[in-house]
Amino acid sequence: MMRFKINGIKIDCPICRNDTFEKDYRQLNSRAATFFNFEWANKNAVILICKHCSHISWFMNEPN
Repeated sequence: MMRFKINGIKIDCPICRNDTFEKDYRQLNSRAATFFNFEWANKNAVILICKHCSHISWFMNEPN
């Protein structure tokens, strides 16, 4: 089980207030990049998936 902070603030699930998450990454696709086959140029986001209720929270900066 992983607990995270961002900018020194503890992250809790906004739905169930659980504080343990699974971390993963997702690509933020844009139509133009997809059309021109440049998906590799899109930015990535960090997602934290709540271990209790499975709510997904998205972050542009890496939680620690």
